Amino acid sequence: MVNHLRLKLLVAAIGMATGTVATAATTQTLRAQNLGAVPASSLATQLNLGPQMSLAPQSAVAVANGRHVVRQQQMYRGVPVYGRSIAVLQDAQGNALRATGELMQESQPGLLSVVPKLSADRAVAALRAHAHTMLVGGATIENRKTDLFVYPQENGPARLVYRVSYFVNGANPSRPTAIIDANTGEVVKSWNGLTDASANGPGGNQKTGKYNYGTDYAALDVTQSGNTCYLQNANVKTYNLNHGSSGGSVVSFICPTSNTDAINGAYSPVNDAHHFGGVVHDMYQSYTGAPPLNIQLLMKVHYKSNYENAFWDGSAMYFGDGASTFYPLVSLDVTSHEISHGYTEQNSGLEYTGQSGGMNEAYSDIAGEAAEYFDRGSADFLVGADIVKASAGIGQALRYMCNPTQDGGSIDNAADYNSGLDVHYSSGVYNKSFCLLAKTSGWNVKKAFQVYALANKAYWTASSTFNSGACGVESAATDLGYDKNAVIAAFNGVGVTCPGSGGDPGNGGTTELQNNVGVTGVAGGSGADNDYFITVPAGASNLVMSISGGSGDADLYTKFGSAPTTSNYDCRPWKTGNSESCSVASPSAGKYYIKVHGYSSYSGVTVKASYSTGGGSGGGTTDSVSLPTVTSGNWSQTYTETVQAGHTVTFAISGGTGDADLYVRAGAAPTTSAYSCRPYKTGSNESCTFTPSASTTYYIKVRAYQTFSGVTLTETLN
Repeated sequence: MVNHLRLKLLVAAIGMATGTVATAATTQTLRAQNLGAVPASSLATQLNLGPQMSLAPQSAVAVANGRHVVRQQQMYRGVPVYGRSIAVLQDAQGNALRATGELMQESQPGLLSVVPKLSADRAVAALRAHAHTMLVGGATIENRKTDLFVYPQENGPARLVYRVSYFVNGANPSRPTAIIDANTGEVVKSWNGLTDASANGPGGNQKTGKYNYGTDYAALDVTQSGNTCYLQNANVKTYNLNHGSSGGSVVSFICPTSNTDAINGAYSPVNDAHHFGGVVHDMYQSYTGAPPLNIQLLMKVHYKSNYENAFWDGSAMYFGDGASTFYPLVSLDVTSHEISHGYTEQNSGLEYTGQSGGMNEAYSDIAGEAAEYFDRGSADFLVGADIVKASAGIGQALRYMCNPTQDGGSIDNAADYNSGLDVHYSSGVYNKSFCLLAKTSGWNVKKAFQVYALANKAYWTASSTFNSGACGVESAATDLGYDKNAVIAAFNGVGVTCPGSGGDPGNGGTTELQNNVGVTGVAGGSGADNDYFITVPAGASNLVMSISGGSGDADLYTKFGSAPTTSNYDCRPWKTGNSESCSVASPSAGKYYIKVHGYSSYSGVTVKASYSTGGGSGGGTTDSVSLPTVTSGNWSQTYTETVQAGHTVTFAISGGTGDADLYVRAGAAPTTSAYSCRPYKTGSNESCTFTPSASTTYYIKVRAYQTFSGVTLTETLN
């Protein structure tokens, strides 16, 4: 005989929460999540993001079979959520088929307002103080940017922040960049965002040899007015800064020959910059279907005197004339490199620090090789080889993509990464992965560049890591109809692995379960799914779907009538380990679908579904209580139930109006961030099922996502 203990009300000292508590933002990770074919306009609802959240399309890329990959930026009350977007594969009718990315999923982001207390000017002032920006020697601040974001945090509530940057045009150019609290002025995170590295006329330098545009290469694409020609067209405008740091003028000359600016062993840096800018524009247009930037390319040449660098400042490309180490820095790969920093800033926004900074640098190196391949039919996989002087003694090139360690500082495997590594050196990981992929049988530089470019445009986010970035490249390969396994192998060659990249979710079969017959030995990697269903006849009762045994951490998801996803399900216990179950006391006739999802890698798991026929509850007992009305954001009283080992208990809410959320926790009262089970469904019909291996006391609370009344809390114990 089962000793059934009636649900007990905890004492008031523990019981009633009357305030709204700001909780830490939680991240919902989608890895090639199958959406069926839902209208893209309803994605926020489909993914249960909450009433204050929305998704805004940012960019679209045409891929195979008439489909598009669309980057959808998450918004909270109209403000973008920093680093949170998903890449959505859509069909020609605008239906969403698959989603990959990260979203902030939180019923209370902790923000009462998205109106900042701090003005944009004060945010810039806060960054100036933090960066110790002193304007001496004629230095100026240019190209200020202050963009408002909601900033998720793992260990606290989301913040309202500015992403602030400006360009310091002085003796030592820099681009201070920071995340600044828009209410307090606190600097949350900071880094230096300066990403460095038809007429005729000459080009080239003493290393490459002299060549002529109009004979050796295509004529320069210019604009003519009377007898005067300008290095300007619809796509590219080239300035001569005359060794200054700002201003300058569009290069002009008497048609048809431009030949006036030879310097430091180069025959005409302005001609090279203008021509190569056009090559990069055309390469992006041909390989990706769109220009690299959403603005005209501004090429600013002869920056200062003896300046041995090139950089993107957020609006234009700047090129120094070099000195003893480099010829003028206007080679094709360096030009593509700097333009591609702009592409990254306008798409993924990879932060120029940490692993994302290494990816940022590597992508620009990759684009340099793509430009060479587009223009010359081959790539040398050497960064800056055309501008490094032999007399400098630093080797053949600045970086070696196929052998990164050759430069003496770069790494070629993620295992060698540390947080203090300069982004130019950590770029070696992705540079080598690109080389490996481009040289794989059936691949070439163009195809390899296309998957990295699509990943940057649609899948990567500001804080992507080596591993999460690999997921984006794999997804891009699938979208373009290329071999994803080659991408996996290339990343494996540099110690990088996309979690759960063992196969395409949604492309495998769904296994049918037989009543009360377990499937044993189920295994999968982190993020990998195994899918099942069971057909329940009319009149059945006490359906229990469960996982048990084995090692690792698998999560159970169930849904009636269609396959569950990690954001759309009827039941998700979400416990540590592999002992989870979902029960339906009076199941509907039809198919119940079961997903086993790897929170981390798992193996040896048993999946089982069982139901009773012929009526009866199998000797179980049921108890219920009618809950009083609870207003939005507040909690019910707390109830407890102690369940002995080996028995199964189901706690359920049902009926009434409004939207109630069930929270259950073993051993202590649940909160919005600490619980053993939280189905988190729309409406007030939710349940949690447990089969403890030792005597356990469960604490049950119901929270009003929206004000509810008339809801019944039921306990069924078997």
